[in-house]
Amino acid sequence: MTKKFGFTLTEVLITLSIVGVISAMTVPTLMNKYQKEAQAVQIRKASQEFANAIDMYITTEGKTTLAATGIFDDVDEFIEDNFKTTNTCEANDTSCFAANYRSIDNSKNSGVGCGGKSYTLANSASICVTAFKQNQPSVPGGPILQLMGRPYLRVVMDTNGSEKPNIGGRDIFTFYINKQGEIQGNSPAPQPILCQTIPNPDGTFTTKCPGCEQSPLGDGCYTTLKQNNWKMNY
Repeated sequence: MTKKFGFTLTEVLITLSIVGVISAMTVPTLMNKYQKEAQAVQIRKASQEFANAIDMYITTEGKTTLAATGIFDDVDEFIEDNFKTTNTCEANDTSCFAANYRSIDNSKNSGVGCGGKSYTLANSASICVTAFKQNQPSVPGGPILQLMGRPYLRVVMDTNGSEKPNIGGRDIFTFYINKQGEIQGNSPAPQPILCQTIPNPDGTFTTKCPGCEQSPLGDGCYTTLKQNNWKMNY
């Protein structure tokens, strides 16, 4: 007579419990990794579309640099002529973006606060483009340093509009188009150094400067992402 072997109900339940625990530990990590990869692809694609539109605009104007074009006098016309928009928000309408964004390290929160029109594009991204003209200080009578690096465009882009996660460096990024028409991750204008010196328990000191993880609108994150070969490992 052949003796048959099998699993008892207790053994099956123990096995299922172990599988459940392993899944609970690994699935969130895998999902987070997938979301980061998808978000990196989105900003790379959306920013490249914007850069291509700038290149086409310069060529159409018959110029060799962005500074020589008329885009700084009517940036809204550039957007409306070169992108398919699904929603236009006036300066006092913030519905194209989420009401609030936070930094990766949870230290700061901010709204977009676009000074002019903002738009939702057909690819679901929302953008706010601000033109900093050649001879127009941010503050009337302000320091001459405000004019350095001009003219340039500041672009705030949320790759999925008002949808979550609404975190700087995840789905919202700030990048710039310099006077040559090149996209860059940091402002062409001089920026103040906002580093902090923090005392350590052993009596030494550590200097920390604001980085991508501390910007609720993803300022500096585009540069970090590009340097990391478009891998969101921050």
